[in-house]
Amino acid sequence: MVHALHEAWRVLLPRGILIDLRPLCSDAPLEIVFAGSSALAGPVDMSPDIAHEIAADQAIDSVVGDGIFNKIQLDHFDFAFYWDTVADMLADLDEYWKDEVILRAGVIRRARALLKKRQPQARVRLRMPMKLEKFVKQ
Repeated sequence: MVHALHEAWRVLLPRGILIDLRPLCSDAPLEIVFAGSSALAGPVDMSPDIAHEIAADQAIDSVVGDGIFNKIQLDHFDFAFYWDTVADMLADLDEYWKDEVILRAGVIRRARALLKKRQPQARVRLRMPMKLEKFVKQ
């Protein structure tokens, strides 16, 4: 990854901006949203991808330490994914995030029960914690 950051530095114009945007490996709340409110079904464990997060942080620290980029901004926010059903959510998680999330059976059961109780207007929401950092080329 350090090599990729050096390549980004090479192709950026002077004072160009590098953006690091990625999900954080922490628990993400799985909720059922309805009529202006929400109910928590439980956490989705994002920790299986922690090795990638650590490697990315180390690579960024390395190029900042080398003085080729300076950090100019750090923000955190939640990025929300929505599904109409728990089955739709499970299919997406299986297809796109199979090895990156752990969703416990009890959380799935609670989500299904909450969704059934609040239908037809209710939806499933996963609020994934995100990190946004900006760096300027030196």
